[in-house]
Amino acid sequence: MLQILTILMSVFLLNACSTMPSGPSVLVLPGIGKNFDQFHNDDLVCRQLSHTQITTSRQQPDSKEDAQQDYDINYIQCMYGKGHRIPVPDELMYNSRMEEWFPPPPDMPAPPQAAGPEPSLNSLPAKAAKARK
Repeated sequence: MLQILTILMSVFLLNACSTMPSGPSVLVLPGIGKNFDQFHNDDLVCRQLSHTQITTSRQQPDSKEDAQQDYDINYIQCMYGKGHRIPVPDELMYNSRMEEWFPPPPDMPAPPQAAGPEPSLNSLPAKAAKARK
């Protein structure tokens, strides 16, 4: 009985550990003006922070893929916050050419105003109301 319990516990522990990422799956480049030692130290700090965030989260990831995604998001935020560069695929980039809106020239007339509702007979002065009848 003890042997079965030991096997089940080891399987449970191995299964629980299998959802934890071993490291980031994203590319991060040293920031401008950062040397390799700074990059390496920041990398170690951000890996530890990401691992801590995943393991102490109230809601455990459902799968290894979810855990890896959560780890990568924490890692990217940490490294970006420390001044390092994160390459972004082209399909995620916003269109850099934005439409420009210029004000109309000063001599352009104002657009026509929409006609309001006709006044009711009750709102017209008494004389005008009699003239309509």
